[in-house]
Amino acid sequence: MADLDFSFAELQPRQRYKLLCGLVVPRPIALVTTVSPEGVVNAAPFSFFNVFSEDPALLVLGLQHNDDGSPKDTTRNIARTGEFVVNLVDEAIAEAMNLTATDFPPDQSEPVRLGMPTAPSKLVKPPRLAQA
Repeated sequence: MADLDFSFAELQPRQRYKLLCGLVVPRPIALVTTVSPEGVVNAAPFSFFNVFSEDPALLVLGLQHNDDGSPKDTTRNIARTGEFVVNLVDEAIAEAMNLTATDFPPDQSEPVRLGMPTAPSKLVKPPRLAQA
């Protein structure tokens, strides 16, 4: 088998994303819920997610920005509030999770639009997904 040799710096961000997604498998997917300052519940999937440490307990999310450099809803909400909930995905909600990746306007709640029931969280304002 031939060696692969390339420079990540020479790849476009979308090419890097596709390459990393294909190399690191299987990857857990976090379905993250946040709340905007206006009270809109956002849900978005993150395939760049994992635990990082147990002491202190650290979780890493690959927060991203839009092509124009503006933060995506989840990134903006976390920056403003410092709060989020990681919901783990199973087969029962996999299709709905895929649909949350659609580019919904910031004033529309993915869980509401997709009929995904939420439940209150104990320590943070963003709700959890009841089926997760």
